[in-house]
Amino acid sequence: MMLFGRKIPSISLLILLAWGTVIHAQDEQKAVTETVAVAVPVMDKGPEDLLNRGTPRGSAIGFLEASSEFNFEKAAEYLDLRNLPDDVAEISGPELARQLNHVLSRNVWLDDYNVSDHPDGTKGDGLPAYRDELALIRTLEGEVYTIFMQKVPRGDGESIWKISNRSVALVPELYDEFSYHPLIERTRQWFPEDASFMGIEAFKWFVLLVVALLSWPVFWGIGWALSRIFSSPQNEIYPLVRRAFTGPMVLIAILVLDGIVLEQLGAGAYAQMVMDAHTLSTIAVVWAIWAFINLYKKHRQNNLIAQERPGAAKLMQPITTLFKMVVVIFGLLFWLNNVGVNITTVLAGLGVGGLAVALALQKPIEDMMGAITIFSQAPIRVGDLCKYGDVLGTVEDIGLRTTRVRTLTNTVVSIPNSRIAYMEVENLSYREKIRYWPTLRLRYDTTHEQLQEVRDNIWKLLSDHDLVHDEPVRVRFTDFDKDAILVKVHCFLKTTDFAESLEIGEGLNYSIMRIVEDSGAKFALPGTTMYIEEGGNPFKA
Repeated sequence: MMLFGRKIPSISLLILLAWGTVIHAQDEQKAVTETVAVAVPVMDKGPEDLLNRGTPRGSAIGFLEASSEFNFEKAAEYLDLRNLPDDVAEISGPELARQLNHVLSRNVWLDDYNVSDHPDGTKGDGLPAYRDELALIRTLEGEVYTIFMQKVPRGDGESIWKISNRSVALVPELYDEFSYHPLIERTRQWFPEDASFMGIEAFKWFVLLVVALLSWPVFWGIGWALSRIFSSPQNEIYPLVRRAFTGPMVLIAILVLDGIVLEQLGAGAYAQMVMDAHTLSTIAVVWAIWAFINLYKKHRQNNLIAQERPGAAKLMQPITTLFKMVVVIFGLLFWLNNVGVNITTVLAGLGVGGLAVALALQKPIEDMMGAITIFSQAPIRVGDLCKYGDVLGTVEDIGLRTTRVRTLTNTVVSIPNSRIAYMEVENLSYREKIRYWPTLRLRYDTTHEQLQEVRDNIWKLLSDHDLVHDEPVRVRFTDFDKDAILVKVHCFLKTTDFAESLEIGEGLNYSIMRIVEDSGAKFALPGTTMYIEEGGNPFKA
């Protein structure tokens, strides 16, 4: 937060610097046997003064702080009340201080003050050495008045800085120019002069509250109308749309309006510092972003469910939660920066802490990234029949860390998502048809005619079958095994359901067995045939 061009250091940072200085000094004391005194130049702050009026900046700050505390008796000590016009001299010093504070609060923001912190004032500004510019006051007619700081004698031979009598003489005229509307002025008289909270007078809080209450139904109605424009009550996400437009957006609008009203009413120095923190605005913006994140989450979940991707829809919850956490962190850092905390140190701490957390959670993070890959690319979905290595089964659940697969033996295998995302997974549910490809093992005593009959009848069976695709259909005598003749069958079934394919395949197996039996051929059993020669005549044993 900027106060007259200088940052106010945070208490915590000062403590850390002080502690670091002590430790460093102790280390130097151990390492060095001789010490050398170094003279450090000290900035001249002018004469000692209980009210810190040795410099233009110190005097200006003192006046604003005393006014923020509504201690106008003290604030008057910062005004040069000498040689004032008779009509101005009739007004008491505290009243002149109150009027000047009123004028400054309605026209000048803290960042607009630019006064020197040197007892001799600003050099080279074209003004006399005893005078410094404090602020410019612009009237509604366009006239510009300058408020000066002036170096005046204190009465004991020392000179101090005060708001010049030339500027004080303008205060009644400026106060009339920037006085409140009669209605506001009457409202001000209802409350004690020194009643305030956070540097804002009680009557201003009352006006802000009235403005908020009167504007709330108007903004709510506008939000309701916008929600009807962007959605409809028949839409499933309509409640979230209405909640976003009639909740945080209304609060933001009220805060903006109240900010404009307070700027017109005038905010003291302390109130301006509080407003610079943007506390309520930050909360409202974070709330609005949260509302729109929830809206997007619901919209996206509905689309994913319509696409039959319930797993990806479920993943939207942790993803949006992560985004909400990021929004809160950025909002907190923004607020800390506004209140004067050096966020560079905070970010450095977060970076070190984040690195430590990332190393500790390396595997879980890998699994979460794997889950995002699975849900975004959808290589497998809940209910799919898939094969991963030797594991064959139905995907039962896809979580943030593991995917559960129920095998054909009714056991459950949990596989880390990182392995599924970066290794080969065969998704059998994506098949457009299921392959049927048994291998027939016929005995070696099968004749040539029997083998051809078996082949032709199986081909005819598959070609005429209603649940077998016409192409390709292949039945071929392919090889001689050590204990059987091999006939391989290849075709595709008109189904993608695994259980149904088993039923169709069973029927085809029965038919093939009948064809082999009708041809007189026999299936070979695993075994070895030996031929023994005795007397030159081999016989089989």
